[in-house]
Amino acid sequence: MRVLSAEQHRALDAATLEEDGITSLQLMQRAVAALTPAVAAHLNENDRILVVCGSGNNGGDGLGLAAELHRLTYQVTVVCLALGEPSPDNRAMRERAQLLGLPLHDLAPGQPLPDLPAGRGGRVIIDAIFGTGLSRPISNELAQTVAQINDHPARRLAIDLPSGLPADGPAAGAVVRAHRTFSLGYPKYCLFSPAAADYLGEWQLAPFRLSDHYPTTLDGDRLLTTDELRKILRGRGSNDHKGTFGHALLVAGSYGRMGAALLSARGILRAGAGLLSVHVPRAGVLVLQTGLPEAMCRVDGHEYHLSDLGQFEPAAYDAVAAGPGLGQDPLTARALGQLLDAYRRPLVLDADALNLIAARGWLRRIPPGSILTPHPKEFARLFGDAPDDFARWELQRRVARKHGLVLLLKTGYTSVATPGGKLYFNPTGNPGMATAGSGDTLTGIITGLLAQGYTPTDAARLGVYLHGLAGDLAAARLGQEPLLAGDLTDYLGAAYARLRTG
Repeated sequence: MRVLSAEQHRALDAATLEEDGITSLQLMQRAVAALTPAVAAHLNENDRILVVCGSGNNGGDGLGLAAELHRLTYQVTVVCLALGEPSPDNRAMRERAQLLGLPLHDLAPGQPLPDLPAGRGGRVIIDAIFGTGLSRPISNELAQTVAQINDHPARRLAIDLPSGLPADGPAAGAVVRAHRTFSLGYPKYCLFSPAAADYLGEWQLAPFRLSDHYPTTLDGDRLLTTDELRKILRGRGSNDHKGTFGHALLVAGSYGRMGAALLSARGILRAGAGLLSVHVPRAGVLVLQTGLPEAMCRVDGHEYHLSDLGQFEPAAYDAVAAGPGLGQDPLTARALGQLLDAYRRPLVLDADALNLIAARGWLRRIPPGSILTPHPKEFARLFGDAPDDFARWELQRRVARKHGLVLLLKTGYTSVATPGGKLYFNPTGNPGMATAGSGDTLTGIITGLLAQGYTPTDAARLGVYLHGLAGDLAAARLGQEPLLAGDLTDYLGAAYARLRTG
């Protein structure tokens, strides 16, 4: 599924009007038809609802939604803010609402909103002021209206986007803080921005009939979906054997940090790799062989950390990963340098491998096609800081293209940049996964997929999706608070099954 900018959404609407031979009012009615059941699913029959509408098409959506909720016998009041001449479709929706007998209040920005008394049900404010139609930050009297909405004890729902939140850039000025956002059509970039999370609340798409052709003309960024990833998921033959599914090498662990190596190793094998060797310091051998007897050990000469890869044969391994629990000892840096020089196929690099590379300026030594999995602080150490999420995505895109890398940025909606400069956003996962070792598990899953012959881009896309899906399945069973990184690998089989069956 493509991720579209505000401008592309406007072009999509225009293409839909032309292809389907409909009016813009009919397109708005399609949007309202999609919104109504989505919003109603989050309402109770006795809720008192206030819909705050602007004068543009987002306000028209709000007026249409209010009319439909009124028809469904909800208690609805509408405020129409005087923000200039209403759009023709807004005016048409207002006339329909009036014919249905909906209470409408015309207010200037900053005037007090109508009282929303508590009753047997709850209180709900629906924001339909701007959506994606905002062209400048909200300030002055209109900011006072936004403050009234935000300060109200009601549940706050936003249509398309919370008013004041740009679709394609960071927020400035007043912004409605929604508890839930119903985004129309295709995903917008701000939905994946960590900085926008407090404005969006929980969000969901409200898709409706739009042009099928126009999105296919765009070679842009995408949201990962089950349907698309199922197509690249490989099957297994009755005569396949462990050699069929690849031999992975994991370079990981140091004294006191063997848990990271163990979690990553489990991820490799649970993802489906046929064989696994783990290069560990001598102090880590008992931990690994006890915790994961299915893995083989390559034992370093040093007791406490890695110092030398020894007799390393690159051709023996189908995938190599380095980083979890390594530490940053100078001898470990030497061993990592040996790996970068000896293995010229794509690597998976995470954690301290990335920190060692950043500290020594070794970015150009990384083999093309390698998969890097930094969180935001590791990303900043490697590539420099960025003023906002949108600038960081562009930096991620440029680095991936310049160095021929698959570059992940681990956030709530992890983004994957490809060597071609395309971004993929991952929708799976939950806050319960914000726990020690979750990233080590992801490194393992991606490495296990790479060992099986998936391309670096496919291994990264499939890996982040399965990792998040396993977390969602685990959280559904265990809850988010008690979730541990080890639970992710325990639920990886269920994630594979869910992906195969949809």
